[in-house]
Amino acid sequence: MAIPLMVLRSMSSVAIEEDRKAANDRLIAAVLFLATFLYFWVSLTPFPDLSAGNENSAASAGSNLLNQVAAIGLIVSLAAFAYRQPNTAMVLQPRLVLAGLLGWYVLVSLPTPDPLFALRRLAMATIVVVAASIFLTLPRSERHFGKLLGIGLFIVLGLCYFGAIFMPRLAIHQATDAVEPMLDGDWRGLFNHKNAAGSAMVISMFCGFFVYRTWSAVAGILILVLSLIFLVNTGSKTSVGMVPAVMLVAFLLQKVAFLRPALVIGGIATINTFTIGSALSEQISGIVKSLGIDPTFTARTDLWQLAVESIMARPVTGYGYQSFWRSEALLHGFREEDTWATMANDAHNGYLDLLLTVGIPGFVLAMLFLVLLPLRYIDKAEQRGNRPALTVLFTRIWLFVLFTACLESIFFATGDAVWFMLLVSIFGLRLQAFARLRED
Repeated sequence: MAIPLMVLRSMSSVAIEEDRKAANDRLIAAVLFLATFLYFWVSLTPFPDLSAGNENSAASAGSNLLNQVAAIGLIVSLAAFAYRQPNTAMVLQPRLVLAGLLGWYVLVSLPTPDPLFALRRLAMATIVVVAASIFLTLPRSERHFGKLLGIGLFIVLGLCYFGAIFMPRLAIHQATDAVEPMLDGDWRGLFNHKNAAGSAMVISMFCGFFVYRTWSAVAGILILVLSLIFLVNTGSKTSVGMVPAVMLVAFLLQKVAFLRPALVIGGIATINTFTIGSALSEQISGIVKSLGIDPTFTARTDLWQLAVESIMARPVTGYGYQSFWRSEALLHGFREEDTWATMANDAHNGYLDLLLTVGIPGFVLAMLFLVLLPLRYIDKAEQRGNRPALTVLFTRIWLFVLFTACLESIFFATGDAVWFMLLVSIFGLRLQAFARLRED
């Protein structure tokens, strides 16, 4: 039976309209992906001025009104786009664990001296979690993800090298810096510290391997080489030393399934034993010193002693979100000559800062989300055989940040590229375990 000409024309118009809508959605998704990536990696205030007289503005750059408006606009755009897509059920999972964790953060932040400040900052931290959960639903395929990731990294690396070459005062630590003038000559790029730059470059290297395998060999090699050169110039010994260790552990996680919990949990416990332990035990400090390592970990042991004492004073509820360091009670409860640690901004240890913030109950929930569930996701992803290149990428980033958190405060930050990428890796491992990827 012949189909009327008008019906054929109508069907053709519908198909054209659907194609146009799909093309528009792909464009919007790509723009949102890059906007989100650059918001966390570049921020609205790149190249902060660390010279004397500007340290306060540099420290508060992440909390200004413009940043808050941009974050709200970004999350509204992401949520509106995600709502129209068929895979919204995978966003912000596991919801029960996240609801319990964030709910506990709210509860322990209410009794703080300034609960409105704590809750405002916590709202920003929640936006980061939601954004990271939507981020991976934007690319249409593994190759598309590799392409967008490569483009974003080229922008970041280009800005970092531009700063180092043409704006060295703002991209390389100077002897005139108000804090840590001894870092003179270490590259930091668009970031506020060489350690932040070092961590970002390691993650960029891992992404370079992924780009090589999924999008472009030339682009992947270029990202890898540029990231490595910049990493070496940061002088971040922790990040440089972590690269081979993480690559080895990630390889073993792939090959020896029954060792996964021991390698990850044991690795975190071992690093913290020798780092925090150096602050609490002369025997451990002596062992660390005999290995040729600074047993104070560049004076971090003062911080860790203070943190452990404070955790023991409030082991259940902690002190609330971002309500311990630089608080009035801490600043005026100790004399500055007793320890410089009372003037610090964080514990330089993510695990101690979690205990300080939410106590033992919140710490257990956080470890469930950050460590235990991802181990399960890796097992399930392997069973499904779901795009191993993605699993390797997410596993490397996840391991690197978990181990780095033994020396830096990373967890539940409000606008940090490393924390954002840890969240992306955790949500990515969950998608690898339970979702099916689209084909190009």
